[in-house]
Amino acid sequence: MKKVLLVDDDQVCNLISKKTLQRMGIVNEVHTALNGEEAINLLNDYFQGALSLPDVILLDLNMPIMDGFSFIEAFKRLNIPNKDSMRIVIVSSSQNPNDVRKAKEMGITAFLTKPVTETNLRSAFEDFIN
Repeated sequence: MKKVLLVDDDQVCNLISKKTLQRMGIVNEVHTALNGEEAINLLNDYFQGALSLPDVILLDLNMPIMDGFSFIEAFKRLNIPNKDSMRIVIVSSSQNPNDVRKAKEMGITAFLTKPVTETNLRSAFEDFIN
């Protein structure tokens, strides 16, 4: 069972993702942030012991305040232990090849297209399941 952080300004998408993950039985904890800045603040709270760090971050690209790419840059600057064991999965309505290329250049290897389904989430979590 894994801990997941959903980072998306669309609360309906967050709810769908959360319910789908819970139905799949692969998560035991799901937290949400509505933008990248909120997510960075949550990660700092996790580090300070308020919560345990997530195993997976499902990250939207297009958000106000701090978008997904800015979040990735800020995440890389965080000084928290075991950061490299966390997996970031882009979940976006964008199918722009430039976004996929930029994400790969930033070290992100999993890219899902909205809306999330059990099938595409299963592929992103495949090494965590069984």
